Amino acid sequence: MLKLWSRNNDDYSDEELLNLYLKSDDLSHLGVLFQRYMELTFGVCLKYLKDEALAEDAVMNIFEEVAQKVKKHEIAAFRGWLYVLSKNHCLMKLRKDKKHLSVNITPENMYSAEEMHPLDEPSEAEEREKHLIDCLETLTALQKECVDMFYYQGYSYKEIAEMKDEEIGKIRSHIQNGRRNLKICIENKYNQSGE
Repeated sequence: MLKLWSRNNDDYSDEELLNLYLKSDDLSHLGVLFQRYMELTFGVCLKYLKDEALAEDAVMNIFEEVAQKVKKHEIAAFRGWLYVLSKNHCLMKLRKDKKHLSVNITPENMYSAEEMHPLDEPSEAEEREKHLIDCLETLTALQKECVDMFYYQGYSYKEIAEMKDEEIGKIRSHIQNGRRNLKICIENKYNQSGE
C-alpha cells in the first residue's frame, strides 16, 4: 500500500499532531497522524468490504472524512476514534450498496415472494444489530463506554483502566456486568418479538 506522506515525524504524539492540524489547518500534520494508523484502517475496511480495491478507496474516503470530522469532535484517543469511524464508514457503504441489489427474475422464481422481495423482512443479523443498539442504551454510562472501548475500539482492560484512571478490576467488572445486562436485554427482546 502506498504511503500518503513521506514525512514520518515520531517526535509528536497523536494528540500533538491533531492539535497542530487543528491550529494550522495543514494537512501534512493530519497526514502523518493518519499514516500511523493507515494499516489499521485498511484492515478494518478489508474485513468489512472483503475487496482490496474497495478497501483502498474507503481508506482514502475515510481520510477526507477525518479531515472534516476532527474539527467537529473532541477526540480523546485518536486510534479508537478512527477505528469506530472506519467501521461505521464501511457499514454505511455496505448498507448503501445493499439498497442497490438487483434480483435475477426468471420464470422459476416469479412466484417466490422471498426472492422477489428480499429486503422486505429484516434479516436475523439486522434484527440482532437493532436489539444490540437498543440494549446498549439501557446500560449505565460507564458500562456502555467500557463495553464500547473493549469490544468495538479494541482496547485492553489495562488501556481502558489507564484512560479512565480506574483499577483494572473495576473496568473488568463494568465490562462483564455490561455484557451480562446486554445478554439479558437481548434475550428479552427476542422473547417479546417471538410472542
